[in-house]
Amino acid sequence: MLLNNIDLPPEGHPPSAAPDAAASPDAAAAPRREEGGEPPPTERRSSAAGRPPLAGLPVLALIRPLAVLALLAMLLGRMVAPAMVGLAVGIERAAHTIELAGAGASQLFAIGAIVVAMALINAVVRSRVPYALRIAAIVAGSFVILVVLHATVQRVPDLSAALIGVSAAILALGSAWEALRVPFVRPVAAALGLVGASALVRLAAVLLAVWANDSGSKTLAGATSSVATAAFALDALAVLAATVALGVGREARPREAEAPRPRLVSPLSLVALASALFATRAALAGAVDDASMVEALFRRALDRLLTRPAPVVPLSIQLFVAALSVVVVALALVAPPRLPALGGALALLLVARSAPEVPLGALSLVIAALCVALASRDERGFWAAMLATERERTSSALPGAGKPDITGGASG
Repeated sequence: MLLNNIDLPPEGHPPSAAPDAAASPDAAAAPRREEGGEPPPTERRSSAAGRPPLAGLPVLALIRPLAVLALLAMLLGRMVAPAMVGLAVGIERAAHTIELAGAGASQLFAIGAIVVAMALINAVVRSRVPYALRIAAIVAGSFVILVVLHATVQRVPDLSAALIGVSAAILALGSAWEALRVPFVRPVAAALGLVGASALVRLAAVLLAVWANDSGSKTLAGATSSVATAAFALDALAVLAATVALGVGREARPREAEAPRPRLVSPLSLVALASALFATRAALAGAVDDASMVEALFRRALDRLLTRPAPVVPLSIQLFVAALSVVVVALALVAPPRLPALGGALALLLVARSAPEVPLGALSLVIAALCVALASRDERGFWAAMLATERERTSSALPGAGKPDITGGASG
């Protein structure tokens, strides 16, 4: 029932209007024939007119609220609640309350993510994305959903965790490759592709680490560190690409103008970098003995986002990338791009960046990948969002905006 309510009905004329539409050419042509004029040419119906609109458009409206739940679950359940354990005397009740809030947010996110993922898979199958991507969405998405449902009753085996991480990463790479052709989705698609590549390389590093631990080989241990460093480099590039994507396509442009080009420096990206620097400084100060409770909280919370196996990278850079990813997630939801679904997808892929093998992390990456693939085909929704934003800005800029029309007539 829910999936049927999400999809749009196919376009078409209402039954009552069909006879009038059919009779209108003759009625319009009769006066012209009597006057000696030429009858109007018969209009040819374009091949696209009979196609149903993009089935994923209503689903895309749910991505941003779902990403808000993902952010709350990450902040409360994954970062703050574990960081408050043993932090100070007398905060046990507050820590327990935050832990319960994080668990509740995680459960709500899991339920909503499963429903949205199923709707997105249904929308992708009915959309115009390539057939290979549709098959990948069905296989990878269904497998990840099944593992998430299995995780609600018992612990997921290591092999299943690795497989859902690989499946989500491959789907992310396929969706990013398809979306890179569309200018307004390109920055988010670049971040999605880098996250998918980083997930694959990091899972390879985990496999090497297991082999090195079983065999005791120093060569494999060195290879593990090298591969983990390469994964971290891709991950850092993904976070930087997401930071650049914050400032893309926010200025008003006419429809016939060129596609917005990414700017390396924008007000939102500067805010994100400054906030990440502040959080990194507080986290580094939290390692000393005389650190304040806030600094220790920052250090413990950001430590929860560090990737494993550990890369051969200074700790300050790792903390900065972790802090920047959290800030970008928050800014992508507070000030999303013109198409709000892209802001939600950007937030979800950054939430999943450091844990693609975790069931909810893999599901977040799958939803982000499907959302980007659908948004790249949703030109109608993109332009509708742009025009709506421009109308709001224009109406707010008018001198009489917000005042009632006492004349009772239509202006212009």
